[in-house]
Amino acid sequence: MRYQGYNQRAVAVVDAFSTGHLLGPAFRARGVPVVHVRNRNTALESQIRTFHGPDFQAELDFTDDIADTASELASLGVVHVVAGIESGSDVADLLATHLTTPTANAPGFADARRDKRVMHQLLDRAGIAVPWQRHLDAHGDTVWQSTGTEPETVVVKPAASAGTDSVVVCRGGAEQDAAVQGILRSTNVYGRQNAGVVVQEYLPGTEYMVNTVSVDGAHAAVEVWRSDKKLLDASPVYDRQVLEDPADPGIAAVISYVFSALTALGVRWGAGHSEVIVTPRGPLLLETATRLPGGADPSLGLKALGTSLVDEVVESYLAPDTVADRGAVRPLRRFAMGVSLISPCSGRLSRDLDLRPVQALPSFHGARIPLEAGSRVSRTVDLFTKPGGLYLCHEDRDQLTKDYETVREWESVEFTRVTDGT
Repeated sequence: MRYQGYNQRAVAVVDAFSTGHLLGPAFRARGVPVVHVRNRNTALESQIRTFHGPDFQAELDFTDDIADTASELASLGVVHVVAGIESGSDVADLLATHLTTPTANAPGFADARRDKRVMHQLLDRAGIAVPWQRHLDAHGDTVWQSTGTEPETVVVKPAASAGTDSVVVCRGGAEQDAAVQGILRSTNVYGRQNAGVVVQEYLPGTEYMVNTVSVDGAHAAVEVWRSDKKLLDASPVYDRQVLEDPADPGIAAVISYVFSALTALGVRWGAGHSEVIVTPRGPLLLETATRLPGGADPSLGLKALGTSLVDEVVESYLAPDTVADRGAVRPLRRFAMGVSLISPCSGRLSRDLDLRPVQALPSFHGARIPLEAGSRVSRTVDLFTKPGGLYLCHEDRDQLTKDYETVREWESVEFTRVTDGT
C-alpha cells in the first residue's frame, strides 16, 4: 500500500539512487509524501539498483519535457523538488524553476551547476579564484581558456560526470591529446556521450570535500572532509577521508571560499557538495554540485557531529528556520574517517571476505562492502573499481590512525588470499 498521511504537500526527488535513496524515507519519516522522477537520459545500473520504490507514492519518467513533467508534479501536490544524485541535479533545478517552488535555486544557473566549463567561467567572471583551465567542445576545439601560461602537468576530465570518471593526470602534450580523444570517443558514467572536456592545471595541495546545506541563500557547512588520494595508473584513487574541525582557521578559510562560490552559482536551497584544493594561492574549486555526496552515512554524522547531512537537507525544505538557527558550522564531537578499500588484484572471490578483524577495531563504525563468494573484483584504479569502504569513529584521533593502518594491512592480505585471479 502506498503511503497515506495528513500532509498532502509532496516533495519530488529526481534520481533517488545511491545516497539519494536516503531522501525518500527521510521525508516520509516526517509525514511528507514523496514522488520519484527518473531521468531517463541516464543509465547507471549499479546506482539504479539502489532504488526503493515503496518509499514513493508515485513514480514519473522524465524524457526531456520539463513542462510536461512539471505539470504532472503539480497535479500530485509537489511543492519542493530535490536532486538525489548528480544526474538529477540540473533536472531538479529546471523543474523547481518551472513550478515556481519557494525553494528553487536561482534560475538561469542549471548548466553552471552541472557543466564544469560553464561553472568555472561564471566563477571567473564573478572574481572568484579558479584553477587555470582550457575548455574543449565535442570536436576537441578550444572554446575558452584562462589567462596565464598552461602548466606542464594537467588534469583532463569530462565536462559533466561524477566521481573520478575518466579523470587522468597528464604530463606533456602527447598524454593530454590521448586523454582528450579518449574522453570524446566515450560516454560518461551516466551513459551519455561526452560533449566536452576540461583541461585543468594539476593542483598541488590538500583536497577537501565540503558538504553544505542552504536556506534562502544562507549556507552552512555540515561536514568538511579532507580527501587523501593515491595515483594508480595515472588516475587519482581515493585513499581516506578525514572529518575536519570547522573551528580550525585553515578550514574556516575553505568554508568561506565555498560559500562565496555557492552564492555566485545561485545555490539557495538544499544540498551542496563541493571539492576544493588548498594551494599556495589559497583555496581553488574543482567543482560543486547541488546534491548529497556519495557514500553518506547519516548514523556517522549523528555520532561525530550530533546531526546528519541528510536530516539537515530534508529540514531545509520542511523547517528551514531550524537549520538556520544552528549557524554556519557544525562543531566536531568525535573524530571520524572514511576508508576507501583498494584491491591490489583482480579475479573472483573464492569465499566471503573475513571482516572480523576489521569489525573488532576500537573505532569501527560501519562498512559497505557489497561482495560475497563468487563476486568479481577488479584491481582498484578509480572510484568505480573500489571494492567498498568503511567508516571509523572515535574520541581519540590516534586510535583512528592506528586502525586505518590495520585496515590497509588487512586488505593487502585478505584480497590477495581470497581472489583467484580469473
